[in-house]
Amino acid sequence: KCPNFRGPILDETGSLDQEAIEAEVVSVALELVQSYPEVGVILLECSNLPPYAAAVQAATCRMVFDFTTLIDSFQYASQRQRFVGIY
Repeated sequence: KCPNFRGPILDETGSLDQEAIEAEVVSVALELVQSYPEVGVILLECSNLPPYAAAVQAATCRMVFDFTTLIDSFQYASQRQRFVGIY
């Protein structure tokens, strides 16, 4: 039901329109949280979705994770800095 995403990304036809795809992704995310308001976190499993994560987060007010957040977490954990400050 998302022709702007399906065509260029899944079927490899047509040209990629990022604004149109973003609108479709946000629409699907909004449908998800409207149908299931208990959803507190959204995981974007497709490797083509990270460019739209910020828009999904802004629209749904939910935390959004994808493979780039996993990479960022791994990198941060592997290069920890000494704590400076008080606690």
